[in-house]
Amino acid sequence: MRAARSEAHHRERGKITGVPAASLQRLRDLVRGPLSGAVVLGSGLGGLLDRWRPEARLALSALPGFPIASVPGHPGSVALARFEAGAAVLVFQGRVHFYEGYPRAAVTCAVRTAAALGARWLLLTNASGSCEETTTPGSVLVIEDHLRLLMGPTAARGAVPGPPRRGSPYDPRRTEAAFRILGETGLRTMRGTLYGGLGPNYETAAEVEMIRRLGAQAACMSTVVEAEEGARLGLEVAALSLVTNYCTGLARGPLDHAEVIDQGARVGPELARAIDRLVRHWCGAPRQGASATPPAPE
Repeated sequence: MRAARSEAHHRERGKITGVPAASLQRLRDLVRGPLSGAVVLGSGLGGLLDRWRPEARLALSALPGFPIASVPGHPGSVALARFEAGAAVLVFQGRVHFYEGYPRAAVTCAVRTAAALGARWLLLTNASGSCEETTTPGSVLVIEDHLRLLMGPTAARGAVPGPPRRGSPYDPRRTEAAFRILGETGLRTMRGTLYGGLGPNYETAAEVEMIRRLGAQAACMSTVVEAEEGARLGLEVAALSLVTNYCTGLARGPLDHAEVIDQGARVGPELARAIDRLVRHWCGAPRQGASATPPAPE
């Protein structure tokens, strides 16, 4: 039954809207064949590409009509990594947000593009703030579910047509593999629920208390709508959240985006190694520390 549903989703992908045609064609020419999956790298996590030595790399500004981020820590590029088994993976470095003034079609453009190119799986990453003292900065939350109570109609307008999904958009098999493999690397890893808000303001202390009581361990300004859109398009979605700071009411001082970037720089290399192992596992390639493609000859 699962395979039948997946094939049906793939047949429908030719009808995906919200993807600039010229950008899609350029990426299709770049991939030159089936796409295994896609990774979206959040704030401060761009170092992963240094491990993979991508076969090709483009600035998103070179893709006609593709939305461009204006937030520090989101460089705005897409890279193609090709693994030993021949599996191709697109890596989007940075994302755009609702608080930058973008509509849903733009916020989910990378997800829709990956689906249109035939990807089977989607790995989303982000930086988040902790809503409880036991979820300490430097931890990685493997997302099993999410809340998006305060997004309102902005997040729903322009969704990919189709019947409503039921339940969590996160694929249990992919999520379980992520939790196991990240735990094996020694990272402080936990399962949990993510709250996604519109931003750009950080949550107030009262909102943090509400989010905690509703059952979320961390809060961010992205990811949840991307996950929903990916699942609606038939992608097997998993998401990782690097907890970079305590939220308002738990933090000792005022919140600063520089703290997010700093924590990403400290934990990012370790998380990059873990994501490397996870993606190789999903691509069926051997787990090893070498780059996905050999270095160019000197």
